Amino acid sequence: MKIVYKVLTIILWTLISSGVLVLLVSAVKKERAMVCKEVVVVFTDQQPFRMLDETEIISALWPDAKSGLPQGKKTVSIDLFALERQLEKNPWILSADLFFDQHHVLFIHVNQRTPVARLFTPEGNSVYMDENFTILPVKPSDVVTLPVFSNFYINPSGANAEDSILMERVTGLSKHILADPFWMAQVEQININADKSFELITQVGDQTIQLGKRNDWSAMLQKLKLVYNRISNENGWTKYSTIDLQFKDQVICVKGNSLYKVADTTALVDSLNQAVAIDSLKNNKNNVQTLIPVNRKL
Repeated sequence: MKIVYKVLTIILWTLISSGVLVLLVSAVKKERAMVCKEVVVVFTDQQPFRMLDETEIISALWPDAKSGLPQGKKTVSIDLFALERQLEKNPWILSADLFFDQHHVLFIHVNQRTPVARLFTPEGNSVYMDENFTILPVKPSDVVTLPVFSNFYINPSGANAEDSILMERVTGLSKHILADPFWMAQVEQININADKSFELITQVGDQTIQLGKRNDWSAMLQKLKLVYNRISNENGWTKYSTIDLQFKDQVICVKGNSLYKVADTTALVDSLNQAVAIDSLKNNKNNVQTLIPVNRKL
């Protein structure tokens, strides 16, 4: 009886194994016979603008539109990993993910890079840069408004430590400007001087805003707003040629056509509630302006 039981057990497992093998072979044959029915491009980032479009994505993967498109081709013949690597050669693409769904539709998920600044080189060339310091080419479909930096030098042999610090300052200031509609409207461009110091050129007012080499953007822009409040109250938009924010505890305004720095904005102090205040000087005879000679005309 035991022998019969063993024989029946062996036969049963043999039949089960044979059935599984048949199903696997059938599944493999069916999979090999599957063909791509459609290609769908999906942009997974949440950007309100598009520097890429579906046509550009398809053309990058299959330049030959007549014979290169995957529709009708067997899915097993399509190297998804190679196609992902091909897409990620595009500097505007942060990442790409390709896969087939159960209906044999090829989905191309694309995550676009986010530019934070537009840069102009001394030669007049223009590029974008994202927060990871990736240089992005300007495209004909340019639809994004960003803070503009002039005199940005790109080292052909690669960024050194000093270049990295500069790019960090560029992206940091740009993100602070982007976060505030007032500064987006007010700042026309940021000049990068030869010593890597920054100066703002504004839409309203005749002043050049000296930022120096600092990077505490929140505090500096808060101080500048307070200075603007004072200038507005004095109706003095044409009074000063330069507003110097390079020093931590003071703001220096330079009167137009003056050879002197005029200390008529006093030290900025932090109050107990951490609010920054400017001690306004009143236009009366008791105020004495301290003149500090400088070596060149400002």
